[in-house]
Amino acid sequence: MRAASIVALLLLAAGCAHDGRTLRAPPPGVTAPPLPTTTAPGQKTAVVPLALSSTAFEPGGPVPLDYTCDGAGISPPVAWGAVPEGTVELALTVTDTDADGFVHWVLAHLDPGVQALAVGAVPDGAVEAKNGAGRAGWTGPCPPKGSGAHHYVFTLYALTAASGVTADMSGPDAIAAISQVPGLTATLIGSYERV
Repeated sequence: MRAASIVALLLLAAGCAHDGRTLRAPPPGVTAPPLPTTTAPGQKTAVVPLALSSTAFEPGGPVPLDYTCDGAGISPPVAWGAVPEGTVELALTVTDTDADGFVHWVLAHLDPGVQALAVGAVPDGAVEAKNGAGRAGWTGPCPPKGSGAHHYVFTLYALTAASGVTADMSGPDAIAAISQVPGLTATLIGSYERV
């Protein structure tokens, strides 16, 4: 009886170890306001990771027709979790890794308070560089028929300084400028195949 009581007390203590005051990162795909980083004396700053998701497709899954050249050709919805403290600018790029990095979208100067993009949406103040087709904005997946599935890498950048991207920049130049700024990244990959 005494041993059973001790075990019950230990289980109860273990279950109550979390006091409910500790902030936790949201689950993947859930948006939330920025979580503060905390630094105690003699400890490193805790870095909040990024998470990028879409309600339109699963990670690694096919990009729906609406967002491709065979459909409406509009940009898909994307969302991210907590933004690290110290983020000055967010940027989003989309490239086709099976077409020598063809640039489908570069969206820069996103306010760190923005936590999601709706279908076809570009927030006020954001700048779209030229895509691989030579136009500003999104160009949907459009691989050559019979070339197999192409993979589209969506990359979110949480930058610690301004990127300097302008609307007249080519996609590769804009991505190079973004990549030179320190910060964290998150990726989401979708695929599309035309038969």
